[in-house]
Amino acid sequence: MKTSVITFILALWSLLTFSQDRPFRWLEGSWKMKDKNVFEVWEYRDGKLFGKGFELSGQDTVITEEIQISFLEQSFHFIADVPGVQPPVNFRITSRDTNSFVAENSQHDFPKVIRYRTSKAINGRDELFATIEGSGQRLSYQFERLK
Repeated sequence: MKTSVITFILALWSLLTFSQDRPFRWLEGSWKMKDKNVFEVWEYRDGKLFGKGFELSGQDTVITEEIQISFLEQSFHFIADVPGVQPPVNFRITSRDTNSFVAENSQHDFPKVIRYRTSKAINGRDELFATIEGSGQRLSYQFERLK
């Protein structure tokens, strides 16, 4: 009983700390891939950071992935859910600072590593760089914050 009360208090504290600190707040907002109609939108809800990747194709909006960053098992996790019957994939965030993070899952086929970072462009606008890599492949994406 004592262990479950302590576990509950630690989980509640972690959730409150995550929602108040908002350690990944630099991701919040809407981002558009340069020269393509591909977007990511990030927002905090219920103490978690939720992201959605989508593409505009004519009049259609095609969801490419739903993402969340949550504090689980004493660390942050990047959880990606792509359309289809496969379950969401959990990547543990292995390093982070005020404008970047690295998430890893060595058991996943591809990607095994996900990197996000932001910086200011020459024109003063925020840029977001996302890279996925593993199994000898590396794909990079560059986004610009929408105002």
